[in-house]
Amino acid sequence: MKVAVFGAGGLGRIIALDLAADPRVTDLVLVDKRGDRSRALKSIGRTAAVHPLQGDVDRPETLGPILEDVDVAANATLPEYNLPLMAACLEAGCGYVDPWAMSPASVAEKPGILAQLDLDAVWKDRGLSAVVSMGSDPGISSLMARAAADRLQEVDEIRILKAAAGSGAIAGYPLYSRAVFLRDALSPPIVWEDGKAVPQPYVSGGEDYEFPAPVGTRHLYTFYHEEVLTLPRRLGRPVRRVVYKHDINPDLVRAIVSLHALGLLAEDKRIQLAGTRMTFRDAFLETFPEPSTLTGPLAGTLAIVSEALGTRPDGSAARARAAILVDHREANRKLGTTAERYLTAGAMAAAIALLAQGKTLRPGVLTAEELPPEPIQRELETRGITFQVDARGA
Repeated sequence: MKVAVFGAGGLGRIIALDLAADPRVTDLVLVDKRGDRSRALKSIGRTAAVHPLQGDVDRPETLGPILEDVDVAANATLPEYNLPLMAACLEAGCGYVDPWAMSPASVAEKPGILAQLDLDAVWKDRGLSAVVSMGSDPGISSLMARAAADRLQEVDEIRILKAAAGSGAIAGYPLYSRAVFLRDALSPPIVWEDGKAVPQPYVSGGEDYEFPAPVGTRHLYTFYHEEVLTLPRRLGRPVRRVVYKHDINPDLVRAIVSLHALGLLAEDKRIQLAGTRMTFRDAFLETFPEPSTLTGPLAGTLAIVSEALGTRPDGSAARARAAILVDHREANRKLGTTAERYLTAGAMAAAIALLAQGKTLRPGVLTAEELPPEPIQRELETRGITFQVDARGA
C-alpha cells in the first residue's frame, strides 16, 4: 500500500517510523510545509520507498498531485485542516485518518467532529472510508468504551477518565499538541444526558478516582472531548449519559479562560518580545512543556480508563472497566516519544492498515467505536498496545 503522512513534526515522525516498519507499506509519502523535516526522515524506510515532499495543507488545491495513487492519507497536522484534507482525499479517491477534531470555541459553534460525521453519506456514495478522531483519546478510549459496553446487557453511562501522570514541571500540563489543548481548554465542557449535549461550567465535576497502579488516586475534572459526542451516536446501542474527565491542572484551565476573556489570546493580539513581534497567544504557549523535547528525562505513566455502567442480563447492576497504562520511559525506549504520542501514532497506523485492506471497513466516515473489534485490536497488539477489560458488580 501507498500511504501519505501530512505533517512531519512530533506526531507525524512517529507515525512515519511505525509505517516504515510495516512490510505492507510499499511507498511512504511524507509531506511537510517546509520540506526539511520530511527530508530528514528519508532514510527510515526498511521495506518501503520513502518520498519526502514539500506541501502546504493551507493550499488544498495543490494536494491532488501528492495524493495521486495514494491508498490512505494520515493527517498529523492541526485539526483545522481536517475538512480541507478530507475533501482532497475524497477528490483523489483515497482513505483518510486523523487523531483529533476541531473543538468549538463557544457553545454556539458546531463541533468539528460533527462537521466531519456529516460527510458520512458523501463518503459512502464514493465507496471510500475515513476514520476520524483515531488517537489515544479519542480513539483507543472509544475502542475501550465499546469493549466495556459489550460486557453489559444494557448501558446507562459511559465514563472516559484520563490521568496524564508526569513529574516535576510537567505535572498537570498536556503532553499533546499545545495548540490543540488550548482550544480544548477554551471549549465549554459537555456531558451527554438523555439525548443531548449539556454544557458544564469550566473546572467542574471534580472527583477523586482510583486508577490502576502505579498511577493511583487522581483528582479529575470534566473536560471537553469528542467521545461525549460520538459514543451516543456511533456506539450502536443506547446510552443515557457520557462524560469525559481529566486530571488537568485546574489553575491552568482557569488562567486560559481568564486570558481569553480579556482578549489576550486573540490571533491578532501581538506583543514585542525580545525584539520580535509575536502574538501573545504564541508567547503564552511557549511557556508550556513541549512534548517532543521531553522524551529523554520524562518519567511517569499515562492512564486511560473507559467505564460502562449498566445491567447484566438478569437485571442486576454491573460495571465493566477497560484500562490502558503506558510508561513514558517505555514509549521513549520504543519510539523516542511520550506515551501520549506512542498511543496516538499506533492507533492511527492500525486504522491505516485496516483501511488498506479494502473490505475490512464499511464506506463512510467512521469513529473508533465503529471499527470491527477483533481486527483493530490485532493491529494494535502488533504495535504493543493492549488493554484489559474486567466486569463486576456496580
